[in-house]
Amino acid sequence: MINNNFFRIEKNSTLSEFIRYCVVGITGTIIDVGIYTILTRVAHLYYIYATCISVFIAIINNFLLNKYWTFKKGKSGKFGIEYIKFFIVSVANYLLHIGIMYSIVEFTKLDIIFGAYEDYIAKFIAIVIITISNYIGNKYWTFKD
Repeated sequence: MINNNFFRIEKNSTLSEFIRYCVVGITGTIIDVGIYTILTRVAHLYYIYATCISVFIAIINNFLLNKYWTFKKGKSGKFGIEYIKFFIVSVANYLLHIGIMYSIVEFTKLDIIFGAYEDYIAKFIAIVIITISNYIGNKYWTFKD
């Protein structure tokens, strides 16, 4: 039964591709949040600066995994142009990410509920929102057939 469901997912290439994209996103999120935690909690860096650094490191990871695994464009011969397009999509979504985080941290009262973890809540809300726009931008522009 489980195997049959897996093969149905594999036959639906868009669904399979989106699942791989989400797995890559999870690795990027682990990298992003891990570096963010070190920078904010250990190095006491301002949360916006820490997000700049952690997101850009995650972008490199996500580009490589998406190129070679999610969209299977390893032999496209377009590494440079794909990286530039991926970077543009990522920066646009990064700006959205920062805007969402800033808005939540600065203009809501979530700190009353979550205390010192308010920025993490804002970060995860931003990640959920940008996942779909990142996927669409990369599928239909960066790694377009």
